[in-house]
Amino acid sequence: MQEIKMGIVMIKCPETGSAISTGIETSRERFRCSAVFFSRTYCRICATTHEWFAREAWVYEPAPDSRPGGWQASRAVVA
Repeated sequence: MQEIKMGIVMIKCPETGSAISTGIETSRERFRCSAVFFSRTYCRICATTHEWFAREAWVYEPAPDSRPGGWQASRAVVA
């Protein structure tokens, strides 16, 4: 049985360009197959609620790094 990697759905803050977490946890495949949806996420960086569509988001998954116990970012863009 294959392990399903879970990640966090991320969006880009339109004010600062920073990646922010939406608080939604899912796998890349499940997010890719989800229905098109609209959502809102509060951004602590610019203190504003951002409205976004699923096509503007991606799933951030931790990926094993070459260093023992290390991690690196893995990004899947949803088109």
